[in-house]
Amino acid sequence: MQLNSAIRPAALTLLLAALLIGVVHLFILRFQDGDIYPAYSSLRSDPLGTKALYESLARFEHITLQRNYHMPSSLKFEPDTTLFYIGAPAAEEDLIPQELSEVFDRLTRSGGRLVLSFLPVSQKAGRRWGEGRDAVGECKNDGPSENDSEDQKPATREPSKTLRPSDPGEVRDRRCEQDSRPGQWVALKQYWGIGFALNEDLPVKDDKFPVVDAVSRRRNLPGAVSWHTNLFFELFDDSWQTLYTVAGNPVVVERTMAGGTIVLCADSFFISNEALRCERHPQLLVWLLGSHSNIIFDESHFGINRYPGVANLMRHYRLHGVLAALGVVAILFVWNRAAYFVPPRKDEMPTAVDIVSARNDRRGLVALLHRNIPGSKILQVCGQEWERSFREDKRIQPGAFEQVRTILQRDSQTSPRKADPVKGYRKISRTISEDKGYE
Repeated sequence: MQLNSAIRPAALTLLLAALLIGVVHLFILRFQDGDIYPAYSSLRSDPLGTKALYESLARFEHITLQRNYHMPSSLKFEPDTTLFYIGAPAAEEDLIPQELSEVFDRLTRSGGRLVLSFLPVSQKAGRRWGEGRDAVGECKNDGPSENDSEDQKPATREPSKTLRPSDPGEVRDRRCEQDSRPGQWVALKQYWGIGFALNEDLPVKDDKFPVVDAVSRRRNLPGAVSWHTNLFFELFDDSWQTLYTVAGNPVVVERTMAGGTIVLCADSFFISNEALRCERHPQLLVWLLGSHSNIIFDESHFGINRYPGVANLMRHYRLHGVLAALGVVAILFVWNRAAYFVPPRKDEMPTAVDIVSARNDRRGLVALLHRNIPGSKILQVCGQEWERSFREDKRIQPGAFEQVRTILQRDSQTSPRKADPVKGYRKISRTISEDKGYE
């Protein structure tokens, strides 16, 4: 019986430990894959993320790499900074928050480089922005019209895994969140001289996202890059230089502004992990970086923010010594409660009677009284309790209480070492009996 009673708790403990380890392992796997983060985040290691590019840049010793988890307005840009703002939703009204435009202005004024790429869009032309998405946010691609001919369609390939975010309603939710934000907005047409438009002749195959070729005539860039969106840019300023086009429409453009440069990309696939595995274009990635050595990947626009807690503030202000001192004080307090710093007197030392056994309630009560009432005060406490209990008892004469008080007063004047509670108790009992304290 004793063996079985010992095995059951041990087995239950092992099962709970195994369950806890399994749950922790599942969470670790989720965080390692990064599929809990939005599409094109540098924290994702699956095809939808851009972690491959981030970790590749981290191997270069001359490059300073960091992720931004705070509000962009708190960023401090150095002269040789490249900011990657990947996977931004394109708005129909061509508007951006004024606060964000001020951040981009500070970056370009410092001589930095902005690389801004947008989420893929697949939508039939002629519809209002967002009508190409169903109730859950996925794109509905209609087939080609009867007037479309084969020679008018760009070459198509199989769709990529990175076309859709892990959450189908992510693009719609992020656009709705952007529209609900308070504050002033800036029109891109007036701010940068550029706008968004949709390709009218983009082919659709099997109701899937189209994959076409973006063509460039630059010698230092790849001649063709697979493109997964029908979004392109309308240029209203001659300062923009077109680097890649799809069916004659610009999809990658660059402009010099206030000492810095701005690069806008209508698609983000070529930066993704899948592209770096299957369709790697190192020349294009090196061109995106520019000649700068300080690289920042912004994660705040994905909703991934880091708020300073108490522990972070203590590390920031170097309060390690204060925390260590508090720990030492806590240890000393526990030690003071558990052991004597100064050896107690013999009459205050606990005896075997102080140990409460599990035999019965009476012995436990006796041990509790011994522990909380000193031996020199036991007679006084017993006398007070006796008087309180029998004060209304008509069997006891009033004079008995006066006699007991007198005996207790004499006993209290005796030193604690010479006090004898048993002798005092017998004296009180004898006095009451001789004086016929009871009627």
